[in-house]
Amino acid sequence: MPVLSFIAPFGYSHGWRDIVNGVVFDIAERSPAPALSVVWESNDTISLALGQSATIQAKASDPFQDALDLVPGTDIVFTGPGTVVTTISRRSGQSTTINVLAAGGTVTISHLQLRARSVPTVRNVKVSADDSVSIQRHGQRSYPDDAPWAGQHDAYAIALLVLAHYAQRRPTVELRLVSSDSDHLLQILTRHISDLITIQHGELGLSADFHIESIDHTIARMPSDEEATSGCERRVHYATLGCERTGLTVAATPFTFDVAGRGFDDGVFDPTAADDPEAVFIFDHPTQGAFDFGRFGT
Repeated sequence: MPVLSFIAPFGYSHGWRDIVNGVVFDIAERSPAPALSVVWESNDTISLALGQSATIQAKASDPFQDALDLVPGTDIVFTGPGTVVTTISRRSGQSTTINVLAAGGTVTISHLQLRARSVPTVRNVKVSADDSVSIQRHGQRSYPDDAPWAGQHDAYAIALLVLAHYAQRRPTVELRLVSSDSDHLLQILTRHISDLITIQHGELGLSADFHIESIDHTIARMPSDEEATSGCERRVHYATLGCERTGLTVAATPFTFDVAGRGFDDGVFDPTAADDPEAVFIFDHPTQGAFDFGRFGT
């Protein structure tokens, strides 16, 4: 891997403001109703000429499933010499689109309703988790967001992931790469969100692994001394990378088949193996496909 240089400005944040050591989610647990019911209705009058159609957005107060097609005389009440042809865009969710077409003559619709199986809230649960060590060191820092559509156990898993990631500070940096040569241009064009890179900064005493969290590309025109006289300008490609320091620790003895000291009683599954393409297990690869060499990644 080539050693690349970056240019000013170089932004650095210690990560104190991003610490989260307490998570509380208010979870609304839902359960499908045992029977079908009217989940939406409207008494607005809709007049349609022959061949004319109307689109109605039906939004229920609760999510629903198993929505039925509209039955004339029950779900749609109309008068006039014509009849109606109805379709619905989907049968589950919290809203659906009803399309009504007048066939055979004019119609005047006086009532519309949608029958489905409602999925109401059956109870509210408060899910919480905290990191006492982080609270003691940094004070209470609460997570500001919600966990929409998550169940009780999923919400708890999310809370643990948030604490594992943010209970201790994660420094962040912002650096700029410029396409000064082919190696730099290759890195600019091939880097992706979540890539793991090593950043070194002598003045800050920084040398650590970071995950890329944002990439901003800029192409600017910069005339050189020679090109200024000819009227031509040179295009320069910049990439600004926003990165966060990784908190993962590489295991000293990642689990490896057939290697003494790395078996079931000694080795551990390495969560960072997938970050190293030279070590992850690949089927039919001459070396990484062998049990003694390739590692299972996440």
